[in-house]
Amino acid sequence: MKNQTGQKLHIRKVTEADAELLFSWANDIDVRRNAFTQREIVWDEHVQWLKKKLADENCLMYIAYLYMTDMSEKPVGQIRLDIEKGRAEIDYSIVSLLRGQGYGTVLLEQALKRAVEDARKAGVEIRTFIGRVKAGNVPSARVFEKSGFEKGEKDGCLWFEKAGAAIGGGLPRIVICTRKSWNLEYARRLKNQYDGEVDVYIIDKKEELTQELLKELTPQYVFFPHWSWIIPASVYGVWPCVVFHMTDLPYGRGGSPLQNLIVRGHTHTKLSAIRVAAGMDTGDVYLKEELELWGTADEILRRASGIIFSRMIPYILEHHPVPVPQSGEVVEFVRRKPQDGELLPEMDEKTVYDYIRMLDGEGYPNAFIRLGDYTLRFHGADFKDGRVTAQVVFEKEAEKE
Repeated sequence: MKNQTGQKLHIRKVTEADAELLFSWANDIDVRRNAFTQREIVWDEHVQWLKKKLADENCLMYIAYLYMTDMSEKPVGQIRLDIEKGRAEIDYSIVSLLRGQGYGTVLLEQALKRAVEDARKAGVEIRTFIGRVKAGNVPSARVFEKSGFEKGEKDGCLWFEKAGAAIGGGLPRIVICTRKSWNLEYARRLKNQYDGEVDVYIIDKKEELTQELLKELTPQYVFFPHWSWIIPASVYGVWPCVVFHMTDLPYGRGGSPLQNLIVRGHTHTKLSAIRVAAGMDTGDVYLKEELELWGTADEILRRASGIIFSRMIPYILEHHPVPVPQSGEVVEFVRRKPQDGELLPEMDEKTVYDYIRMLDGEGYPNAFIRLGDYTLRFHGADFKDGRVTAQVVFEKEAEKE
């Protein structure tokens, strides 16, 4: 969800590590002026209070933040809900420099949806949300009004109420299926990025991808940023399954897209996010992103993963594009075999370099030459001034048996 500046806001649960940040916000001059208890907060009391609140299943506390490009958090504000007999009383604040920019409304609406889900998991019922605001606190009153709360007066203050049933329950869910170690790390970052907005479930084993599990999860999408196994029709025929193919489809349908592109002299390509269909790479296209092909296979795959997780998956989650049929001339690639990585005498230096780097990655058999009883496998290549340098491993045929 975004504020009026167009920036995306996220929330996460408060931890004890947030004590100092919350302490500074609690003693903000405007926060104290608008609080019902206006005395300055004392540090030791604050620490004990926070520990007590975090241990209380009837208290939900969240930090709102902007997720920056370097994966860091920029704190925006906090919200606390104290639940008693089905009534959740709300306390929130926005950092002083960001007030008046629409963050309060976004925080409130998003936190209430998260609270419904978290309370349900904890077995706590929320029938009504309550907001108490001092009569002179006009900005806070507007936030509750914009969020659809009914306004009244009680005990000398403004009183806002909203039924818990009016808040959509449950988070949308996606499944990410991958086997690459760096993709698993990206998936965990994505899970943190969308904490409170989307439930991210990660699968890294073939046997875990079952129709029974997906029926239980009911995902909006199932993403396959790198998956070496066949996706069964019982899965892609029911749920929107999205794969990421390293060509500008329909050019380059088929296996070994990275290697086939490099041996054809391509220096860049496009990542195509497509919906899985019965044919090989024939599905409709959600979107495409540019990808450069310099570096080793490992470097290119990691670069592709960065684009997939930072741009492509978030775009699909936030815009829900309708996939469109592929258009253009169909060019099919043939999956390359390990013996296709042999370096031959007729190859020039640039071709030798390309063969070494395009097979220099996790799961690929390195480029090689045969020398008597030995197979020489190459990796870590560099190409400079027309010369190729690389590291080599000697393998004796008997040693491989």
